[in-house]
Amino acid sequence: MEGRLLYTQPSDHNWRRGGRTIKLMPINAIIVTLGKPNDNYNPDADDIVFPRQNGIRDASLVLLKEKSGRISLLREPMYLDRCVLCCESDWDDYFELHEITTKDTYILKGQDGEQTKMWYKQLQYHCQTLGCWRKRRNALANIMINRNCT
Repeated sequence: MEGRLLYTQPSDHNWRRGGRTIKLMPINAIIVTLGKPNDNYNPDADDIVFPRQNGIRDASLVLLKEKSGRISLLREPMYLDRCVLCCESDWDDYFELHEITTKDTYILKGQDGEQTKMWYKQLQYHCQTLGCWRKRRNALANIMINRNCT
C-alpha cells in the first residue's frame, strides 16, 4: 500500500493544545512486505483482527519526504513487528504509531477520513500479525509446589 499521509511527532507543547489543530507535514508512505501471502492474508476484512500465520514474514513502513523536488527518507524504515498502533476515540481522524525499540511516536493522518481509516486498518493488521505478542509464551512453573518436601 502506498499514498500520502500527514504526520507530526508529539511533544508536550502540541499535546497540551487539545482543542487547537496540530501542524502536520505531508509525506509519502509505503508499506513494504516480505513473503508470499497465503489464504489467511486478508487485511481488508471488517472482522476483528486476530494474530495468525498469513505468509508475510516481515513488513515495514517507509516514510519519504519531498524537499525541493528531491525525495529522501524521513527516517529508517519502521519494522511493523516492533510497532504498536493506537487510535483514541475522541480523535477519529488521527492515529498514533509507537515504535517500541526506539520509543519514537508519530501522529499520522490521511488526506481524508476514509483514507485515515484505510491506513489505520492496514497498519493494524500488519502490526498485530507480525508482533512478538502473537507468540504464545511457555507456561511458568508453579513455585508453590515443592516436590522435595513430600
